[in-house]
Amino acid sequence: MNPAEKRVAAKIGTAIRAQRTQRRWSQALLAEHIGTSVELVSFLERGERMPSVATLIRLASALEVPIATLFGEQEHLVEKRDPAVALLQALPESARPLVIGMLRGALAVYRTKKKGSP
Repeated sequence: MNPAEKRVAAKIGTAIRAQRTQRRWSQALLAEHIGTSVELVSFLERGERMPSVATLIRLASALEVPIATLFGEQEHLVEKRDPAVALLQALPESARPLVIGMLRGALAVYRTKKKGSP
């Protein structure tokens, strides 16, 4: 890899590791999700290999993030999204139903109070 490719590979590797650890996944679990070896995940996270487009697509799908996030563009994308949407998307998938239920409950209370106010 040339120096520019090495910088991109390192950036992608850092993003993969951040997304994986945020989910508290092992490298083995991520490898299983994307159908590859633990060794490849390790190489990718260390920036020693450049992922193929197919691997990037599988990573983004498994990690439930836009592909741009894997290029370190997450902060930029979050700023352009509605803050509530960004917060919901930052939640682990398992916590989303609970939080959405809480929001529905809050909305119901708000609507009830709004109807009763002059």
